[in-house]
Amino acid sequence: MLKKITYIIFFILALILLSIFFLSYFGFKTDRFNRNISDQLKKNYPKINVDFTDIKLLLNPFDLSLSLETKNPKIFFEKKEVKLKKISTTYNILSFFRDEFGINNLNLVSEKNEVKNLIKLIRLNKDTPQLYLIDNAINKGKISFEAKVNFDEKGKIEDDFKVSGKITDLYMNLLNKNKIKDLNFKFNFFNKNVDLKNLSLNYLNLKILSENISLKKKNKFYLIKGNIENSSEVIPNEITSLILKNNYFDKIILSSKNDFSFKISKKFKISDLSIKSKINIEEAIFASENKSIKKYVPDFENEFKFLNHNLDIEYKKKLLVKGRGIIGIGNKEDKIEYNLNYINDKLEYVAVLFLNQTSIKLDLINFSKKENIKSKLRVKGKNSNKKIKIEKISLSTDNSNISLDNFEITKNYRITNFEKIKLDYFDVENKKNDLIIKNNNKNHYLISGNNFNLSKIIEDTLFNESDESIKLFDKKNRIFKVDFNENYIDKEHYLINLRGQFQIKNNDLYDLSLNSKFANNKKISLSIKTVNNNKVTTLYSDFAKPIVKKYKFIKGFEEGKIDFSSNKKNKITNSKLKIYDFKLKELPALTKILTLASLQGIADILSGEGVRFDEFEMSFKNKKDLMDIEEIYAIGPAISILMDGYIQGDNLISLRGTLVPATTINKFVGSIPILGDILVGKKTGEGVFGVSFKIKGSPKNLKTTVNPIKTLTPRFITRTLEKIKKID
Repeated sequence: MLKKITYIIFFILALILLSIFFLSYFGFKTDRFNRNISDQLKKNYPKINVDFTDIKLLLNPFDLSLSLETKNPKIFFEKKEVKLKKISTTYNILSFFRDEFGINNLNLVSEKNEVKNLIKLIRLNKDTPQLYLIDNAINKGKISFEAKVNFDEKGKIEDDFKVSGKITDLYMNLLNKNKIKDLNFKFNFFNKNVDLKNLSLNYLNLKILSENISLKKKNKFYLIKGNIENSSEVIPNEITSLILKNNYFDKIILSSKNDFSFKISKKFKISDLSIKSKINIEEAIFASENKSIKKYVPDFENEFKFLNHNLDIEYKKKLLVKGRGIIGIGNKEDKIEYNLNYINDKLEYVAVLFLNQTSIKLDLINFSKKENIKSKLRVKGKNSNKKIKIEKISLSTDNSNISLDNFEITKNYRITNFEKIKLDYFDVENKKNDLIIKNNNKNHYLISGNNFNLSKIIEDTLFNESDESIKLFDKKNRIFKVDFNENYIDKEHYLINLRGQFQIKNNDLYDLSLNSKFANNKKISLSIKTVNNNKVTTLYSDFAKPIVKKYKFIKGFEEGKIDFSSNKKNKITNSKLKIYDFKLKELPALTKILTLASLQGIADILSGEGVRFDEFEMSFKNKKDLMDIEEIYAIGPAISILMDGYIQGDNLISLRGTLVPATTINKFVGSIPILGDILVGKKTGEGVFGVSFKIKGSPKNLKTTVNPIKTLTPRFITRTLEKIKKID
């Protein structure tokens, strides 16, 4: 009997051991635990329903637990579902009998599901503002993943869960109403750290790639590190505007590789930003409608092109940019190199522009650098929110050097102060210019030098009435003292020992007084006074020829003295020009008038030594580029002339008037009793012979018409009598 009992016990033990072995190694399928597991999940997560298929059980005899696995389960919540490939878990056997939460862990492998559904499922367990924003941002997209989740004794998910997977074709709506499209990446999530691999997305039709982006929990912050790159494509304006406060670029095509890291708080506040970038700008078009640029850069056509620029950029509390490439102006291309250092709202920069193709024009100093002449423009300076400080600007060519030292400029590009300007160059007339402008004491400056061509400055001061003033300075009053050894005023004539001073106030010329003399010892003086918005200019010279030459319709001028005065108010200038004791010769229009009027004798004189005049007087008005000549009157022993008309810039001359030969002789004949009455007439102006004429056309193609005989007007006779009385 005992033997049978022993056999039975051994049989039962063998059966138990065999069962344990079978359950531990092969396991078996059952649906018995489905309801219990579902109920326990329902108890902790009442909004979630899980639909299990048969569960495969494996016994873990040493810790009295069961390993359970089921394939193709489904999770239902709020009329949505998440499909899984399989779920496996470890179930504590004793908890089954104690009616406790017995699931120790949960391993999930999913099918492809909608990302939005998964986010909503996670929010049922633990909702956060970040998850809320993500949920609202996601439009569509697929996710597949593997997850390992551990539970505490009460069924709450531990923080050490692991999730890895892949997101494809994700679309997100951003707060700025733009969208991220075609977002794809692999991810790993463990212990609140996230790694993203092989990321790609489309933002505003710009394709962005990244090999790796990681997010790690550091105390109260998350540390984000990674890299992004893009191939050569057009950069949307919305992206450019995020980087540049004022986006003046019409088009940017570039490729880039960027490494970055930064901290971000739970409130999305970014700190400790670090960026290293290599950028290739294939093309960038900087648009500008600044018309003043054309004055200095004739090739400028409302845009600058930046071509094939290679930039190395570093940012960590300060921004460092090192770049080089090609700058296109019009159809010309030149090279540029630059270094930028931006820190605490202050920008330090050095730029070198190799202007071999581009032409430069500085009308103020009559300088021009033509194309195909090698030159280098170097700029070094510092900018801040309040002012711009240029430490050095230098322009050098094969025979010219122009430099400016320590300029301070306001945001609207007005000079507040400068230390020195040095000009050593050949101008457009091939004249040597050598001068220095130095700041002696605050707003007192000295202009000195050996040579400087004043031709353009005199022409602009006396004859250019353009409304467009050059606004170089701020509104402060500045005093300039002038001390020159030699100054050309045209190609032939120059001044010696030019001395004087002038003031500039609110970018306008005040109280100018200059005195000098010509090489022939003839004196010249210029004065400009500004009172109550009236600018009064006076010029006197014992040597008139260099000044008169600037009036393009007067040629063949010799000898004489000049007295010029003008009054400018409200952009209109009224002027009077007087010239004394001069001769005219080689004057084609006047010679033609005399020839057509059969006054060949005087015409011959004009082609020889010239016709002498006692006095010339011209009253005219300037507004913009129009000169309205109210009256020109000249009287001399052989000829008197009265005319008026207008001159439209360099395009058109239109003059009409009366010419009377031998004025003094006619006067003498008219004074003879009886004979004078017969030849000249009893009344003033009767029987006096003159010539009516018109001159019209461009300065290089004047056409003249003449009416050989005309009785003089009382106006002509009156003006002649006035002048004769003065002469007598």
